[in-house]
Amino acid sequence: GVVKTHSPDVEFCGYCFTHPAESKINFRIQTRGALPAVEPFRKGLNDLMGVCQHVLNTFERSIKEYRAQREEEMQ
Repeated sequence: GVVKTHSPDVEFCGYCFTHPAESKINFRIQTRGALPAVEPFRKGLNDLMGVCQHVLNTFERSIKEYRAQREEEMQ
């Protein structure tokens, strides 16, 4: 697949799975200028971890609110 990027330093970012039976993904990151591709890749992974943490926090908060509401209804 092709990953849409908002980084002005990245011209192209894509990935493919080598085989369904393998736990490998090939990435291709093409940057503009002399920026090493590993830097935007690292930043992208850090951004992704931040998004995943936000989703997890939101989910856990919603579960707590739901349980609290259910307890109030039971009383």
